[in-house]
Amino acid sequence: MSIALMTPDERAAITAQLGTVTPAAAMLVTDTVAAAAGVHRSGYSGAAVGRLLAADMLALAARLVEVEQLLDTTRRTIAAAATSDYHHTVADLLWELTQAEAGISNAELDQAEAAATAEARAEALR
Repeated sequence: MSIALMTPDERAAITAQLGTVTPAAAMLVTDTVAAAAGVHRSGYSGAAVGRLLAADMLALAARLVEVEQLLDTTRRTIAAAATSDYHHTVADLLWELTQAEAGISNAELDQAEAAATAEARAEALR
């Protein structure tokens, strides 16, 4: 299944509707999904639950738009690097992503390196 990204116009329209709504923190996403799943399983659809989930939904939508924008920026930056005449190194690409405000943190790089090391060790044991 392939999900098409929102267009810039679609993101702008949603952002305009959201106004100053702050994007949801990860914990709110988890809590809202758990609450919605509980309501769905129980079949309960009380007005109070509906209002609670509606308020959270705005924050979730704001987070969705923010993530869509980050993904779009990341993809465009990589595409520009891939189609340029200059042969980018990984360091160059990381710099380009940072310039586009889609940088990868040192902690994320450390996690990726640790995962690759663990995978290589597991493969060596096979």
